[in-house]
Parts: sequence; structure tokens; C-alpha cells
Amino acid sequence: MKTDLDRLQGNWRIKSLILDGAAMSAGRIGDARVVVSGDHFQSLGMGSTYLGLLRLDLSRRPKSFSIKFTRGPEKGNVNHGIYELKRGRWKLCIATKGGPAPHDFVSEPGSGFAIEILERDVDPAALLA
Repeated sequence: MKTDLDRLQGNWRIKSLILDGAAMSAGRIGDARVVVSGDHFQSLGMGSTYLGLLRLDLSRRPKSFSIKFTRGPEKGNVNHGIYELKRGRWKLCIATKGGPAPHDFVSEPGSGFAIEILERDVDPAALLA
């Protein structure tokens, strides 16, 4: 049986992003994506490249995670969040300024919380196979 970490493997496109209660435009999100490989992640296309480690905690409700940045502007920082995985969609809410994970999928002005909706991205190499 696949674990959530198994289900997260691969390429994900950021479809929407709300930061501190403000929705980012599709033009600003552009082709931003997250790639998960093992317990490592890479975030691309939002102005900088971020690399780090991803840890899931399935014992909490909602399910939670932490990311530790190992490269990029946030190197050394750890952020906590909550997530859900449903039908090729990955929804998360993350505390971008450190601190504990949010309790709900809510981002209000000044909260430092970001809500992202990501969708499974087709691997371009798979199209050529």
C-alpha cells in the first residue's frame, strides 16, 4: 500500500497561492512547481530555487508536515504546515515565518500563512516514451 510520501513523488504545478490572505495572480505564479524525490523537495519558479527535506506526520489531523530548507534564500529555516492529498491535488497551508503549523486551511492578512493548491504535473519525459 502506498504511503502519502509515495503519492507525493514527482512533479507538481502550483495552481493557486494565497499568502497573508492575498491571492497571487496566475501571471505571478507562472510555471512554479515543486518536485518531490524521496524525502527531498525542490521548489522552482517563484524567483528562487529552494531545496530541502520533507517530513510528514500522519498522526495529526489534519495531516502535518515540516520542511527544512537546505539550499536557497531560506537555507537553515524550518517551516511547518498541514496538508491533504485528494485525486491528484495536493493542498497545503504552511507557516512561512516559522512557528507551529496552522490548525486550519486559512490565510489571513499578517498571519504569515500560505495556502497552495498543487496539481500533479505530467513528466515531459513520459510523453516521449
